[in-house]
Amino acid sequence: MRFFQQVITAIMFVLVCTGCNTQSAVPEGFHSYEKNEIEEAVEVLDFNPELPSFIPVLAEILVTDRFQIEENGLDAFDITMFTNENDIFSIQFINGEMEEQKDYNQIRISDDIKGYYQNQSYSQTLKWMKNGITYQLIYRPSKKSLTKEKLVEVAKSFQST
Repeated sequence: MRFFQQVITAIMFVLVCTGCNTQSAVPEGFHSYEKNEIEEAVEVLDFNPELPSFIPVLAEILVTDRFQIEENGLDAFDITMFTNENDIFSIQFINGEMEEQKDYNQIRISDDIKGYYQNQSYSQTLKWMKNGITYQLIYRPSKKSLTKEKLVEVAKSFQST
């Protein structure tokens, strides 16, 4: 009988620890997304972009698209997520250097990564470059915009797959 109590106690301990880890993976105010689906989609790319650990919206529909930028022929990949409130959150990866960002404010994402932020009436954009890949987060709200800090937190969460 004592053996079973120890086994049950050990199982409960593992479950509690696992639950704590799962909850702490996505910070409050952010959401998880279908990362496995995205990982499968980026496997066909000729470059290996990092993916965010979390996103700032609760995505109901997720669409991916592989394309080439006409002006420079660079390969690109787009992930667009839609919410029930008609908000649109896009993540774009471009295999190459971005042009100088003239209409953007330069901000610091981390000690070694500078980003470029733009807040327009219809969208917010955050761009940065890391390991030869240009990353771009674009948020098009139906009503309420996100804070610049929230987009920066998502940018900081990008990790190799």
